[in-house]
Formats: sequence, structure tokens, C-alpha cells
Amino acid sequence: MFLEFSTIEALNLRSGSKELEAFNLERVRGYLKWNLGCRKKEVIHVLGLHPRTVAKAIKIIRANAHRSDGALQP
Repeated sequence: MFLEFSTIEALNLRSGSKELEAFNLERVRGYLKWNLGCRKKEVIHVLGLHPRTVAKAIKIIRANAHRSDGALQP
């Protein structure tokens, strides 16, 4: 946990910035990668993020996964 806080301070993230959005996206992506099958509520609770932030991150992750895995798009 210490590394996470030192990273936040080093990046100088501010509310509403694209850097913060990208940082939270990677946090959610990392958590989902190591905790397969977890629910959105678990991600919200463990990472301490707002439900809309997690929902937006999951939407972006899913969109990127569909584009990169070669699956057919409807």
C-alpha cells in the first residue's frame, strides 16, 4: 500500500484530470487481473473508488479487450 501512496504523490494527480483517470483505470485493471470473478462492489470497496469511476473503467477495459482479442464485433 505504501508504494501506491508514494506513486500518487509522485504523479501529482489532481481531481478530474486525465492522469488520475488513467491511474484509476490501471488500478482497476490490475485488481481485475489478479482477482478473476470478483464483483464490481468488491472493486469499489477494496480500491476505495466511486462506483461511477469503477463502472467507467470496466467499460473502457471491456471495449479495449474486444478490440484487441480479434473477436468479431456485432
